[in-house]
Amino acid sequence: MLPRNSNRQKSIAVIVNPSSAGGKTLLRWPEFEQSLITAGFSVTKHFSTSESDFRETVKYFSRKFKMIGVCGGDSSLTIAAEELQEKKFRGELVFFPAGSVNDLVLAIGAHSLKPRSIFLGNLEGPADQKLFIGQANWGLGVVVNRWVGKILAALPFLRPVTGLIGFVCIVVAHVLHRELVEAEIIAGKSRSKDDYSIIIVSQISHWASGLNFCPGASYASPVFQVVTVKRCGLLRLMRIILAAKNGGHLAFDEVSQSEAATVTLHLAWPQAVQVDGDILRAAGAEVLATDYSLGKLKTGFTLSLPAAPLSAHP
Repeated sequence: MLPRNSNRQKSIAVIVNPSSAGGKTLLRWPEFEQSLITAGFSVTKHFSTSESDFRETVKYFSRKFKMIGVCGGDSSLTIAAEELQEKKFRGELVFFPAGSVNDLVLAIGAHSLKPRSIFLGNLEGPADQKLFIGQANWGLGVVVNRWVGKILAALPFLRPVTGLIGFVCIVVAHVLHRELVEAEIIAGKSRSKDDYSIIIVSQISHWASGLNFCPGASYASPVFQVVTVKRCGLLRLMRIILAAKNGGHLAFDEVSQSEAATVTLHLAWPQAVQVDGDILRAAGAEVLATDYSLGKLKTGFTLSLPAAPLSAHP
């Protein structure tokens, strides 16, 4: 929640990602901007033209402002957090959600009453590092993300039925064994090895458009929640996914959970990882690796949502 303003005007700089949610960010931003102006905030805005431009703008704003906003999706917010951590930013990061999924919104809302410095997840592969706010996952989420992305890129008019497309992709991925991950997972002092359909290392409770998959996860905590789903029959998998709407999936025998400050994955063959809604890429291609390690980093900044309505007076 944005702090209440005093008689002295408060300044905020906002980076808008115009490509989030297929361009719908441009429709949402004017509402956010008007709310800020009505609340008495001085608004400096920038519409990014590329990821590199987005990153450079975040770095520039971090030197000029104590309050920085991001208008876009989960991945936009994560990119901003990466750059702010590198610059040792000590201020407030405000998320103006306008993406397609925004699972992070539910987590941020739960912490907005008592804002405090957050933790970032730190994912490391053989040659890559990625910081994240929400979660890293392997298996089904990666395959569905990949296929849905390709379908919508080719047929953008299908965006209103993204959920249906995702369901079909889940079925096809399972039938073709495309979601299968053979992995050894070391979470703190626990160790397990099996065939999995889903592996999630999370800092937030929700995943895949609102499923309460990791109810104990928090970016305010120094430990991850690790939730895995062993490979099983298609109908059983669908029951598990449906039960995750209210956290009931944790009662299934195929589902395991644990908490750990550090997590290591050893995969039987190179696989991609999805981080906060996007498959990790380098040089335009998916990063494929057999070994991943994860830890947590404490930041110096807080994370909040804009108040509704925003208030400019104490």
